[in-house]
Order: sequence, then structure tokens, then C-alpha cells
Amino acid sequence: MPIAPPPESFLDQNPMDLMELYGRMRSLTDHAGFSGTLPAIWQCSDESQSIKKALFGYVNNCPTFNLGRVGALLDPSRLATAAHHGNDFVILGGSHIGAEESEGVGYIERIHGKQATCCGMLGQILTGYLPIYRRASQLIKIFREDNINKIEIPYKYLFQKPTTDIVRIQIRLEKLIEGEALGEGTLGKIFRLNTRISNSLPGLLTSNDEARQPIGKSLTPDLFYFKKNLDPQSHEPQTMIEVSIFDFFPEIVSSPFPHRRLCNINTWRQFHRIASFITDDFDGSGSNIFVLAGLTIDHTLRHNTFIPQFGFWMENGQALEARYFAPKEIYDLLIRQDIYTPPMTFLEYAGL
Repeated sequence: MPIAPPPESFLDQNPMDLMELYGRMRSLTDHAGFSGTLPAIWQCSDESQSIKKALFGYVNNCPTFNLGRVGALLDPSRLATAAHHGNDFVILGGSHIGAEESEGVGYIERIHGKQATCCGMLGQILTGYLPIYRRASQLIKIFREDNINKIEIPYKYLFQKPTTDIVRIQIRLEKLIEGEALGEGTLGKIFRLNTRISNSLPGLLTSNDEARQPIGKSLTPDLFYFKKNLDPQSHEPQTMIEVSIFDFFPEIVSSPFPHRRLCNINTWRQFHRIASFITDDFDGSGSNIFVLAGLTIDHTLRHNTFIPQFGFWMENGQALEARYFAPKEIYDLLIRQDIYTPPMTFLEYAGL
């Protein structure tokens, strides 16, 4: 059983405007004695993230070093290069999602005036899993007959499927049914519904009208899993992201907001990658490092807000003394800081 990511309620902190966020981060690192600070960022290559990156460099008075790839995929090896460019480091990263939500997916208006999935890479990954889950949740039917709660499962979900390059869903029958088949249905076989599942559906199966209804959201993450061949040695971004979050797709697709949950789990995984790299492999003797990870909300191509979710702080290269901050802890730490105001305008910083 994989380690579970934080529940969505923990991650849903209040968003901050970028200049407020950066100002608080700058005050925090200034008070901690950071010097020769190199700002670095891992984020998606989306155009909606460009101003966010520029403002991060502006507040820290140094152009931002890039640690990321499409899909907010972290490349830790770039941090090794960054070690030669600065003394201390302030690092920001995480996934992004369009503020306009429809059917659990985030969208943004692009420069050509059309709505598009945002983050597009994570949205593309989601399309390989979400429709398969939603189809199963509609085709598997539950009903009550002869005072017995029953379930009809199509044949396509009864057989063990081979693992191929195509995403497939596998139902955990032992958790969904009780006993042998009671008979044949239109598409598959009829079983007695597992008592635990029946008890979780109060009021849903109370009549004997034999009307079959989709199991819907009652097809919870513990009742199925996905199968797909994925190469853990691949350097292709989409495959690397899928490998890192594959075990969590049942939770993602059954979430009321699957795109957002995918973004948050991806951020969670990438944050722990960079924290592990810093404590185990980073040659930064004596360096102070502050890492903030979270979800960027794209309201437009030029306007973002940021939800702080995870923090890491290492002082003077002391990896064993590094501190980790949970969502509420990192938000509370930041909100206590003053908002630093740069002494020059953005145009002056740009040399204009």
C-alpha cells in the first residue's frame, strides 16, 4: 500500500498574490541571514508561468535559475549546477491549474481567445485514466431485488487483464461482491453486493423496484486499480510523471476535482524529490536553502496566485537538522513575515 498523500482539505490553504508571497519569502530569508541568494524555480514550461518566474527574480534581485521541465517535473541535477552560481538558495516550485473549473478540470483562456486545459501536460495524462474510471462507474450497476442488495458487473470487468501499454482498470472483486454469481445480467453477472458497501449506501437501496443504477462515486479508490506498462528508466517527461504518481491514480480519478488532485499529488511528489536530493546528494556545504512548494492558480496568462503547501529549510548545510513544514505550518510561517518591497521598480531591475 503506497504512502498516502495529504488529504485535499489540508492542502487547500488560502492563496496569496505573487508579490505578497515573494515579499514574505524575501523577509524570511533576509531575517535568517541569507546572502548571495540565488532564486531557483521548478514549474511547467507554460507561458502562463513566465511572469511568475520574472517577478520571483525581481524580488530577489537576481534572475531566476530554472530547475523544472514541462508538467512541473523537477530536474534535481540542475540544482547541482546551481550550487556554483550562488551562496544561498531560495527555491519555489509546484504544479499549476487554470482557475476556471469544469467537470473537475481546470481551464485558462489562451492568447488566441480559446479555452484550454491548464496544466495541459497533466490534463493530457488525466485523459488516459479519468474516462476509463467514469465509464466503469456508470456500467457497474447496483439494485435491490428480493430484499437482497445486488450488483451487476459487466464481463469486461470480471476478467484479469494483461498489463500492456494501454491503461486498463482492474476491479477488486473480492471487496465488491459476496459469494458466487447469483445469475446472469444484460452485460455480465449478478452478485450479492458486499455488506460493507451496502452499509455505506444508506437510503440508496431501499426499494424492490429492481431499477438498476450506476455505482457512481461509490466505486471508491479501494475497489479498483489501474494497470499499464511504464518504464521507470524513461526520461520522457510524461512517463516520468506517470511513474511517480501511478499508485495514486485511483484516488485522483475518484476525486470531485481530479485535475486539481493530480496537480497537488504531483507537487507533493516533486517536493519530496528535491528535499531528498538536498539532504542526500547536494554539495552545498554551509549553504542556507529554503524551499516552498505549492499550487499556482492561473487566473489569466498574466495573473497568478499561489497556495503554499510544503516547506523545507536547511541552515548552513546541516542536512540532519533540516526542517519540514506541513501545509498549515508553512502558511502560518509565511503569514507572520513582513512583506518586503524591492527598492527599485521592475523596469529598473530590468535595466531600462
